[in-house]
Amino acid sequence: MKRLTPSCCSVVIFHNSSTNELESILELLNKQFAHVIVESRKTDVIADLKEQQKSETSSTLLLIDSESCYRRSSEDCPDLLLDVVQLLKEGFINNVVPIVCSFQDSPSFMLKCLQEGAADFLLKPLSEDVIKTLFLNATRYKIEKSQKKKSENINEMSNMYKEDKQDDKVEGHGQVWSKFKDRIKGVFHKEHWLSKWIADYYTPKPSVRRTSMASMLNDRKEFLKTQICSWNFLPLDLDNKDLIQIVFMILDQILFAFDELEPLRVPSGDLYHFIFDICNSYHSINPYHNFRHAVDVLQANYYFLCRIGAIEPMCPDVTFDEYKDLNNEMMNKSCIKDLLEPLDIFALLMASIGHDVGHPGVNNNFMVTTSTPLAILYNDKSVLESFHVMFFFHLVNEHCFSQLTNIRANPSYASFRKIVVNSILATDMSMHDDYVQKIKDQAERFRQNNVNFDDKVACEKEKILLCSALIKCADISNCARPFESAERWAKILAEEFFEQGELEKELGLSVLPINERGKIPLEDFQLGFKRFIALKLFESVSEITPYMQFTVDQINENIGLWELMKIKDKQPNHNYVTSTSNSSHNEAEGSHEQSSPEAVAADAIEKEMMAKPNDNIPPQQPLPEGKSSTRPSRSGI
Repeated sequence: MKRLTPSCCSVVIFHNSSTNELESILELLNKQFAHVIVESRKTDVIADLKEQQKSETSSTLLLIDSESCYRRSSEDCPDLLLDVVQLLKEGFINNVVPIVCSFQDSPSFMLKCLQEGAADFLLKPLSEDVIKTLFLNATRYKIEKSQKKKSENINEMSNMYKEDKQDDKVEGHGQVWSKFKDRIKGVFHKEHWLSKWIADYYTPKPSVRRTSMASMLNDRKEFLKTQICSWNFLPLDLDNKDLIQIVFMILDQILFAFDELEPLRVPSGDLYHFIFDICNSYHSINPYHNFRHAVDVLQANYYFLCRIGAIEPMCPDVTFDEYKDLNNEMMNKSCIKDLLEPLDIFALLMASIGHDVGHPGVNNNFMVTTSTPLAILYNDKSVLESFHVMFFFHLVNEHCFSQLTNIRANPSYASFRKIVVNSILATDMSMHDDYVQKIKDQAERFRQNNVNFDDKVACEKEKILLCSALIKCADISNCARPFESAERWAKILAEEFFEQGELEKELGLSVLPINERGKIPLEDFQLGFKRFIALKLFESVSEITPYMQFTVDQINENIGLWELMKIKDKQPNHNYVTSTSNSSHNEAEGSHEQSSPEAVAADAIEKEMMAKPNDNIPPQQPLPEGKSSTRPSRSGI
């Protein structure tokens, strides 16, 4: 190893506090190091670190003045430290040694900084003796990172066997366990190696660089709040930093709105870190199924919860009072907002942002037809949905909400897992009609006051079904947005379907018209879905609470506008689409007697939704709102 001296290190200081304090530090540093830079803006610090890494032979000591950083509480780590450590992990910067400097002498704060990735913690004011030994951190930090990297892959699999042996030593294991230990492996593991390996294998390369969120102007945050509280919300017009901030504001509000969620409250830096990793777990290359769609679903469910009165809008001037004068017996009996407890609300919103992590941009049918490892693992049933659940809980376990995954130690969090699992699995469109019927039955129970709110078991079933209904609406909420937004989403979604069709052609697979450019006009594509799939879902949910009626009204309005577009943009190849689908249309049960392209498209959609996993049929086409509906298939994220 090359001998390291102070002359081999450069120093970058982040400091925007007392000038006198800075001058004394600079005088000492300049005696030891040839290159010292002071920055007062975090963006400039990151730029300097990237510039410094061009020199492969030198290391950069980053001195982070804790008092110059944003921290919600005194125990929070400096946000710049978290940002830099994340950049190091993702490989955006190298040879950087982060060191925290602070007046705060709290042992817990010092330890937390080291646990989050700081190479050292220095109490201010810095003495000359301390500065003389600063360069040693570069040697130690490099060795620690190098050793960790070398041993990571070796230890990953061997740890599984070590944990199995450790199971024998866990207190409380008796003679019965000794009989089962070789058959039921990993019962006492913190996280199973299998889920970790699968999640790591399918995790995309990070596409969004972690940046400091503290620099976002308050005016921008206020603008995002108004967007969150509006049904005109359109994430297509927002950048990644805005999307990250939106997720943060929603989750942060829920955590601090309910006293029951106090044990789950985390430092802002930890929450941002979790959200950044969620963001980077989505494939940004997908035209439709990316982080933007996830944020769109999150906002939709947030908006729904505000309308039904389960949470208060973060914008105090926003009201939903169009139904305030209704004296509806059903409204008085359903008590929807009282059915959902704070943990249920948090679980639904968490499921929303994580419901499609790692989505590959193709539907379940493609996964099954091509015999992908995930299809084999999940027995061709709800392949992507099952993968998303597993992947999301892996991310939860890796971050600040890991206690939510340890149900043995925290039995009260079992309901969180149930709602997240069932909500994400409900987005499998092959089960759409079944869920619509269940939702109608639930509405009837509420109407007849047949729900015993004192029965915990019955209430749990009702709230799981209600959360499933809401996330299903949110997942296909594009069709219920104002028309301008709905049209933009529809075009993006169609592009992703076309990309799958092109891949199917390349692989020699059959391609359905909905996945082939020019086969089915966009208007028919949307009208068939809205009339025959989406409406019955939203109408059923509106039977539970009239506060969701606005979605039905918007869908009907959009249907009228799509009809106008169809009249204006008639294409001569419509008859071609009809003729190619004639045989399947004639076999229909007569629910759509018209021979229009829209009816043909709707008929094909309904046939796909009735398909069973074992049907010997060619690859099925996805539904027009981001879902495929066959052999538990789904392209939605």
